[in-house]
This record gives sequence, structure tokens and C-alpha cells, in this order.
Amino acid sequence: MSRSLGLTAEARSAVFAPLAGPGRSEQVEQRMREAIVLGLVGHGERLPRETELARQFGVAVSTVREALDSLRNQGLVRTTRGRDGGSFITSSEEGQRELLAARLSGFSRAQLHDLALQLAAVSGTVAATAATRATSSDLENLRSITQSIDFGDEVSARRGEALFRVEVAAAAQSPRLVAEELRLQAEYGPLLWFGMRDQDLRDTVRRAQLSLIEALGMRDAATARAIVEGQLSTLTASAISFADRSRAGADDDAQLAPVTLADCASLVVETFDTVFTTLGRARDAFATTLASLAHPITKAALDGSVRALAEAELADGAQLVIGAGFVATPGFVADAAWHLAWWVRQAGDPLVQRLPPRQLAVVEDPESEFFRDYTRLEWWRGVASGEASHITGPYVDYLCTDEFILTLTMPVFDTSGAQPGVAGVDVTVSALEARFLAAFGRLGERVTLVNAQSRVVLSTDPTIAAGTLLAEGGERLPCGTLPLALVRH
Repeated sequence: MSRSLGLTAEARSAVFAPLAGPGRSEQVEQRMREAIVLGLVGHGERLPRETELARQFGVAVSTVREALDSLRNQGLVRTTRGRDGGSFITSSEEGQRELLAARLSGFSRAQLHDLALQLAAVSGTVAATAATRATSSDLENLRSITQSIDFGDEVSARRGEALFRVEVAAAAQSPRLVAEELRLQAEYGPLLWFGMRDQDLRDTVRRAQLSLIEALGMRDAATARAIVEGQLSTLTASAISFADRSRAGADDDAQLAPVTLADCASLVVETFDTVFTTLGRARDAFATTLASLAHPITKAALDGSVRALAEAELADGAQLVIGAGFVATPGFVADAAWHLAWWVRQAGDPLVQRLPPRQLAVVEDPESEFFRDYTRLEWWRGVASGEASHITGPYVDYLCTDEFILTLTMPVFDTSGAQPGVAGVDVTVSALEARFLAAFGRLGERVTLVNAQSRVVLSTDPTIAAGTLLAEGGERLPCGTLPLALVRH
């Protein structure tokens, strides 16, 4: 690690700190990639030997060797043999730019806003804690870092800001906060990289550093936290704007370009109508399949009959639908009073996405402290009250996908008119952003899609996060009969 960066022992030790839990090569690889992305280890720098890395990380040598193999395949590390051999960092400035660009392209707006919220929680706490623990020497170290940064240069500003944040965490005197700050900075790196391309933003970062040092010196924890949170909000908006420009340059399909707010509303209606049409076919197929099962119906029989239909829904929904299935009315299944026959499309990198959908595993024992009565949830209550269809959300689906989603549901009826359960699909906000934002953006105006409670689904304004409540005002256009509306403001 380059000593010219001025990295203190506390910050340096966080990169090679022992891993929590069982040591896996993926964890070692992630930790090393974090250091490379943040510029904490530089191009040409020699890494410790495999045995020493294994000792520092607290893992087997074979685990380190596997991680280095993966980093070599990514072009981030090269290894030479002989007396002067070893493993060296090979990430050039252009290579780091491409790596960060690829990471940024993998985030939706909703995910970037949520990541900023998470980082603000950690970095804000780091700053507030440092305000109570930083010594005069810590403050002098931070001043020297700020003075050494060339804010006229993008790379120097990015690396300097990354180092500054790590050193603030070190001044908080918390190894866990240092490690978490490093991890989140690596995940949030695209914002720091592409935001620093703008000179005005680099100047803003410099002023924020100086203001934070002043707040730390005054032991003002509240102001220190506010400075960090404000800066992260600015960086988030900058990253989103960059991603939008990149997507706009790659989108040449003029046929999708609406010219009025009504065209945008029609696009929303058509999209959800398509999903509901597919769900309606699945609902009818569920009813037919359930009628053919021998009674009493068991959990295994229900899952076996529903699985193919749920997987077909996931396939028909393309990239919009992430989860699909049937939720049984309590008591309908003989050997499980409560049961969800629900499948989730695999998310993650392309290799993971090729895997078949996995069945959702939830606690179905009402005596368990982790049991959740799903009949109390809106997506069930909506159709149980007599609605032919219902849209719930946006909300955080902590029971299933851990994604920000909307759930579309329809009641399933048998020949006697009884309701054995509910058919449904989950649609991610990230997928809706990919479907709508490019088209909405062609209006050249600020447009926000909200639900009936004015909760934001998505917005062309990069400062408006999904899940927040939109203030009153603006021109509101309902999206047909859907509980959604577009607001021009």
C-alpha cells in the first residue's frame, strides 16, 4: 500500500483484518477488490505473500490462493515467479474507471438511493462518533489529507476523498465502523468516481471536508452528521444523472418515446395490464389444477401442482416479475394450516440468474415467534375484501426478496365459490425504472409515479427516492383505473 497516500495504521489494518465467520475465497476477494476500487492499494504495489495474507485474514492458504486466482482472471492482479516474484496490483486508472462504470450500471435508482441511505447511517454515525473521540493529532492528519489533494484532478480528488472518509472512521476509534466504512465505500464507489468528474462537485467535496474537520474540532456531532448526509445526497444525485445520460445515449428506440403525459400514463397502464393478463391466466390455471387434486390436499401435492405454473409466470413476466405463486387460505392445506407455494427468480450476476427459480421458505408454524400472519397484509386483504385485483406497494419485501417491490394479486375461487387462496406476482421497482424512466425522460420535465397514498414508485428527478412521500402540488394524471398516478411538478 502506497505510503504516499498517508494511510494510517488503523485504516491500513482494516483492509487485511481477519474475516468474520468461516473464511471463504469470495470474502477475501471482496476485501481485496474493495481496497483496489477505493485506491487504497495502488497500481504496481506488491501484495504480502500468500502465507502472510492467510495469517492476516485468518483463513487457509488455499482460500487466499483461490481468491488471487479470481482477481487475476479479472485483470486486477498479476503474479510472477522467481526470487523477486509475487502478486502485484495491476489496476490502472482506466481499468478502475471501467470497473466502477460497470458497478454503477448494475444499480437502479431505487438501489442507489437505498445504498445512500445505508451509507449515510454508517458514515453519519462515524462522523458523529469521531466528534466525541478525535484528538488534535487526528484533526491535523485530516487537514494534511485535505491539503494534499489536488481537487483540480478527478483521480486525486476521488482517492483523497476515499482516504479522508477512512481516516475519519479511524478517528472514531471503532474497528467495526472502519471495516463497515470500507465495505460500503467499495459498494458506493461509482458515486465517488463519476461524481468527481465534475469540478463543481469536487469543490463541494473540498468545502465539506473542511467543514467536517471544523465540526469535529468543536465536538459538534449533530453538525458532523449533517455534513456527511448532505454530501452523500449530492453525490447520489450526481451518480444517477450520469447513469441516466449513459442510458439515454444507448437508447435509440424512438418508437417508445411518448410526447405527452397521457402517453406516459398509457405506457404504465399497458405494462400493468400485461402483467395482470398473465396473472389472470395463472389464476385460472391454479383453480383448474386445484380442482383436480385429491382431497385432502397436502402441501407436497399443492407445491407439485403449482410449481410449473409459477415458473411459467416468472418466464412470461420477463425481467419485470421476480416472484410468483399461490398463497393458501388458512386451513385449505391439510398438513399445513398456513402455506405459501411461491417461487422466486434468482437475482445477482448472470451465472446466478441462469439457475432455476427457488421456492420461498417461510415460517408457517403459528407458534413460532417468527411467524407472520399473511392474511393481515395488504396484498391479501385487498382481494379478500372483494376486489377482483389489487396492487400493493411500493414496499420492502423483507419476507421474500429483500427488494423494493409492488405485489399484484387476484383471488382464486373453486367451483363452489369458495376462495382457496390468492394468486400473485412481485414486480421490482428496479424493473419498472428500466421500463419507464427512459420514456418518461423524453418529456423533458420532472415526472413522478406515485401510488394512491402519494408514495413514490419512481421519478425522473434524481433527488426523489422511491418510497418517500411526494408533497402536494403539481398536475396529477391517474393511470387508468390503477391505484397509480403520474405527477408533473
